Amino acid sequence: MKHGILLLTGLLILPGIIAADELKKRYTRSADAMAAPENLGWSGSISLGAVVTSGNSDTSNLSIDTTARLNREKWRHRFDASATMAENNGTKTTERYLAGYKIDYKMDQRSYLFTALRAEFDKFSGFDQQLSAAVGYGYRVIDTTADTLDLEIGAGIRRNKYDNGDTESENVGRAALDYIHHFNETARFRQGILVMGGENNVSVDSVTAIRTNLVSSVAMEAAFKIKYNSEPIGDKEETDTITSLSLVYGF
Repeated sequence: MKHGILLLTGLLILPGIIAADELKKRYTRSADAMAAPENLGWSGSISLGAVVTSGNSDTSNLSIDTTARLNREKWRHRFDASATMAENNGTKTTERYLAGYKIDYKMDQRSYLFTALRAEFDKFSGFDQQLSAAVGYGYRVIDTTADTLDLEIGAGIRRNKYDNGDTESENVGRAALDYIHHFNETARFRQGILVMGGENNVSVDSVTAIRTNLVSSVAMEAAFKIKYNSEPIGDKEETDTITSLSLVYGF
């Protein structure tokens, strides 16, 4: 398992690190653009998605996602929280809550050190809760006005609590990718991947989203989320997926 974790994180991170020097000249903002810090201060978004059907089957789905960022000259903070709930004919089928906090210390225009905290509560995964803390190194491989790509690698600890009340703690490796492409001033694409691997389980969270502005600070976002656990509990599936269409308010 340990060798598999190292291979997985290596495959995700190493290509970007190896290609960093070649990409630097091609994918770097101009000197004028880099001279002044960009988007310092607060920014973020709140999104709400809901689907309700009735007739032969009564279903309801609700998703709420919030993100807040505070960008300073040397420090970058990010707060994330989300909730996803679903019912089918009066029976709850999904109930998942997620909260995270990450702080980056900028070593230079591209390199940074990070500390990441994460808490996940999923009533239908077999894990009653999963709490983790990790530290590591991040590098901005691509930095242009249209594209940014951050790669991260680190290590930490994760505490798992199961539905039956049992708990365990394990050391984990952490690898992450965050890519954003701006088609224009009003539309963007984002791909985020988070891999956390320990001796007992490897989890992968993937978010693929396209957002386009409707009017002023209001946008529409279509997202596809994947949650994978290599060692599911009991008769649970390894992979869960969520497709959502949400209204987003940005600030």
